[in-house]
Formats: sequence, C-alpha cells, structure tokens
Amino acid sequence: MNRDASRRWTSELYRRFLPGEPDAYTTFIHLAESACPEGARVIDMGCGEEGYLSSLTGKAEMVIGLDDRPLKGPYERYIQVDLGKSIPLDAESVDLAASKFFLEHLEDPPRLFRNLHEVLRQGAQLILMTPNIIYYPYAANYIMSTILAQEKRMRLVEVFSGREPHDIFPVFYRCNTPRRMRRELERAGFDILHIKTYSDCEVSAVVRPLGALAVAYEKIVSLLGIEWARGFIVVAARRK
Repeated sequence: MNRDASRRWTSELYRRFLPGEPDAYTTFIHLAESACPEGARVIDMGCGEEGYLSSLTGKAEMVIGLDDRPLKGPYERYIQVDLGKSIPLDAESVDLAASKFFLEHLEDPPRLFRNLHEVLRQGAQLILMTPNIIYYPYAANYIMSTILAQEKRMRLVEVFSGREPHDIFPVFYRCNTPRRMRRELERAGFDILHIKTYSDCEVSAVVRPLGALAVAYEKIVSLLGIEWARGFIVVAARRK
C-alpha cells in the first residue's frame, strides 16, 4: 500500500472515531475570511504557488504573495523577499497578514512579529498556522533538526514522508508551542483572539499502523480534553 492510500485510510478512520472535530485548514481560512475587510490589502507570507488565500481576492483590493523565491500564481502581486529580515511595505499599509506552514522555517520569529506590527494597521489581524512541536511527529523532527545537519534531516524527511525534495525546507521551530506563540505575539504588541491546536493525523500516516496510532492519540487527547497537544497551531491575533 502506498503512502497516499495509507493517508486516505487514516483520514477515514479519523472521521469514523472523531466525527465533527474541527479542522485546522477550515479554521484557518474561516479566520482569514472573517478578518478581511472590504477593499483590504492582504499579504500571504511564505506563500509558495498554491494561492491558499485566493478566496479573499474578490473581497480584498489586493492579495500580495511574499516569498524568498521568484513566483507566479493567482495573486495580483508577488514580492521576492527574505521575510526573516524585513517586510518591504509601508508602515500601517496592510489590513490582514497570514501564513501557513512558514513560521517553523524562521530562525527569529519575534523579529517577524515586530516587523508585522509596523506594517499592519491598528486593529488589523494576523492569522497563522504552524506545526506544534509538542505533537510527537514534530517533536521527533525538532530533535532531528538539533542533532543533524539540515541536509541530512531533510533527506530523512524525504525518505520517510515521500515528499518531493523541492517541498522540504530547513526548520528551526523557534516559536512552535502555543505558550511560546502567545508570549512572543503579546511582546510584539498583539492581542490574542484565537489560539488552539488541531489534529494532524496524516503527517505520520505513511503506513496503516502509524495512521492507526495517530488516530488513537487524537482520540485520547480528545477524551482527556488536552487543548495544547495536537499537531497544528492556529492563531488569530490583533495588532494593538
């Protein structure tokens, strides 16, 4: 059985044993759509080419993709930039900032938060989705990132997960627990509106036994009401 089939089987098992559980991706998009005012200027940080915020293009005046690679895609504008250093936009010129699976790749997330505080208008929101290193697969990846050279770690991820090499990047996990996320955002001048972890059964479901383990873990976490232990962190924060 290939990895994709194992992940589909795991997703079906998850829906069977945890029906109605909220989904991180759906929550992320809902928060972004709710935070986007008419005629907004929106930035998608570390956007890649998938255009994950394309649903906002009819409501926003402009969605700008920011990435360190030269890209083309569905957004009106793209800017090639190292977001770990700066955001090349005017102060208080952005109505909504969002990123999905980007924060874990930054060496200095608090610097990004401070830069975002400068470019966001007062009252504008920041929506983030990133892995939670309390969750055991990401904890393992975090440990590997501290003891192995990034190239070796990325090769192991490629072999284990089946992902393409161009889709695997260095990770640092400098702000990847709910507690650390809350602390650093508040220090940078944001109010937390939403912070919660969500299930991620598929990341380790490369074979059925690992998928079943992931579902069992989620069931136990749900029964015990442990809000901080799932795989994805989704955050909404408002600039003061």
